[in-house]
Amino acid sequence: MLEGVPYNVIAAKNGKEALEIISCTKLDLVILDLMMPDMTGFEVCMKIRERFSMVDLPVLIITAAIIGHDKYKAFHAGANDILQKPYHYSEFMARIQNLIMMKHTANQATRMEMAFLQSQIKPHFLYNVLNTIISLTHLDIEKAREVTEEFTNYLRMSFDFQNTSAISSFRHELSIINSYLSIEKTRFGNRLEVLFDIDEDIDFILPPLMIQPLVENAVLHGVSKKRGGGWIKLTAKKQSKNEYHIKVEDNGPGITPEKQIDLLSTDFDRSVGLKNINQRLKHFCGSELMISSTPDAGTSVSMLIHLAETTGSPKELKDTERT
Repeated sequence: MLEGVPYNVIAAKNGKEALEIISCTKLDLVILDLMMPDMTGFEVCMKIRERFSMVDLPVLIITAAIIGHDKYKAFHAGANDILQKPYHYSEFMARIQNLIMMKHTANQATRMEMAFLQSQIKPHFLYNVLNTIISLTHLDIEKAREVTEEFTNYLRMSFDFQNTSAISSFRHELSIINSYLSIEKTRFGNRLEVLFDIDEDIDFILPPLMIQPLVENAVLHGVSKKRGGGWIKLTAKKQSKNEYHIKVEDNGPGITPEKQIDLLSTDFDRSVGLKNINQRLKHFCGSELMISSTPDAGTSVSMLIHLAETTGSPKELKDTERT
C-alpha cells in the first residue's frame, strides 16, 4: 500500500533489526506493530525516544485490540498515534500523511530558526564594526579596507543561509568563522588570540551554522568577559573515514556547575543557538554536544560528526542539489 503512494519502505522483521536500521538511516516515520518477536512495540518505541523526540521521528503503533491500558502504555512509551486493526486504507494513509507533514513542518521551522538567528545580526555588532571601520579610515586606510572586505564576506555568507538549506560544508562555515574572527580581532586587538588546529584539506558535510555560533559564544561570553582578554581555539580533526571531531575552546571565566545544567535550555543567556544546534546534531548523526566548563579556567564545546557511507562529499551534494 505504501509503496504505491509512493513511499520508500524499509521492512524489519523484528524490533532489534528495526533499531539497527533506525540507527543508520534517515527516516520520516516508523510504523510499529505492538506484538513482535524479541521486543514489543512499546520497548522499541522507548528505545527510539532515547535518541529521537516525537517531532524528530514520529512513531505510529498498530495493534489488533486497543484497551485503555495499552493505549496509555503506547503514548507513555512515546508513540505519536495508535491505530487498531483492522483499519481502513484511507484512515491508515491519512494518519501517515499527517505525521509526515508534522515532521516536515517542524524541520522547516528548525531551519528557519537557524536562518533567523544568523540573519538577525546583533545591532551592537554592526555598530561596533562600523565604528571600527570609521576609526581605521583616519589611522590605517589599508586596514580599513581589509576589515570592510571581511565584513562584506561575513554579511554575504550569513545572508546566504536564509535559503534554509539543510546541508552545508565545513569549509563554507570556516569562511564565515574566519571573517567573523578577523573583524573581532581588529576590535579586540591583542586582547583576542585565535588558535586553529585543523587537519589539512579537511572538508565534510554538516548542517549549516553548527560551528560559527559556538565561536561567537566563545568570544562574547569567554574572551570579552575576561579582564585582559584571552584566547579561543577551533579544532577540527578527522578521526576515521566518516567521523570528524570539532571543538571550540576559550580560556574565559567559565561557567559554574549549577549553570552548566541549563546550557542547552532556551532560558540561559549563553545558550543562544545551542539548543537548536544540539537538536540538529542528534537528528543528523545521533550524537550530542559535549560541554565542559571550569570556573576561572574556560569552556569547551565539542561535537562528533558521523556521516553515513552514502552521505557523499560536499561537492557530490552540491551536484545532486543542482540536479
